[in-house]
Parts: sequence; structure tokens; C-alpha cells
Amino acid sequence: MRLRFVNVAVASALFAACFSPDLANAQAAGADSLVATMKEWGGESGVFTCQQWRAYAAKMFRVGDKNHRGYLDAVDFERIKAVSPVFEQASFDFFDQTGKGKISQKEFVEAQSPFFAMFDRKHTCRVTYDDIAAANAPKAANAPQERSGRSGNSSGGNPGGIGGFGWRDH
Repeated sequence: MRLRFVNVAVASALFAACFSPDLANAQAAGADSLVATMKEWGGESGVFTCQQWRAYAAKMFRVGDKNHRGYLDAVDFERIKAVSPVFEQASFDFFDQTGKGKISQKEFVEAQSPFFAMFDRKHTCRVTYDDIAAANAPKAANAPQERSGRSGNSSGGNPGGIGGFGWRDH
């Protein structure tokens, strides 16, 4: 699995360098973990969707729930982290919203993806390579600032940085 991750990371970097200088800039701007692992769970035809993400999350839940109990505990969660570069930096506490030490499949699959928190600026559950580049393009110094009417972090209110996976948007 580790070799596959390296191949995915190398392929993503090569794609970025060859076809999209803005995507290469996105990687350098701190989105490298998200960009390097995105092909692990989606991207057919150059489009990443929430449906693809949820299917991958459901697959990883099944990997973790090897005893078919219908929930994950911290040990089960570590199993997922060991096999999935996508979840390598993830926090059990982010998914355990009730604090009971167990994560249901619904909690796991429906948790906000840090990838969509960062790159799905239109909230369409559909991200293209152009969206990734646009999300990380430098803002013009004299461009008007966006005002969403919300305060707080940009991760949808979830703890743990971008989408709560423990990654920080610095």
C-alpha cells in the first residue's frame, strides 16, 4: 500500500508539473497532502465528487470494522490509518462526535471531507483540477474580500483544521 501511495504522489506531482502550473502551486501552498492522496478515492474523468468520497469512506469503514460490529473504536480506526494514506493524519475524535469512543458508519461516511472543505468553493460536491488551482491561486492585493457573514474557521465549524482531519489551514 505504501508503494501505491508513493506512485499516486509521484503521478500527482508529474501531472501538476506537466499540465497545470497552478496545481503545482496548490501543492506548494499547503494542500499537498490532500492533492497527493486525491486519486486514492476519486477523480474519474478529472472530476472528484462527494459520491466518490463517500464510497471510499464506506470501503475504509469496512476495512476498519473487521468484526462487523457496525462501529469503529480507536483500535479499528488505527487499522484504517495504517492502510489509507488519505486517513493517515486523521483524528479519531473528529469522527467520534458523541464522545462515546465509537464511530458509527453514518458518522464516518458523512463526516466532512477536508478535500471538499478546501476545494469545493461552489458547494456542488464536484471538484475539478481547475477548482483545485483556483482555490490556491494567490489573491490580488486590491481584490475585494469575500464576506460570507460567518465567523470562525473555514472548515465548516468542525474541530481539527480543514474538515477536522487534523490538518491545519495555515
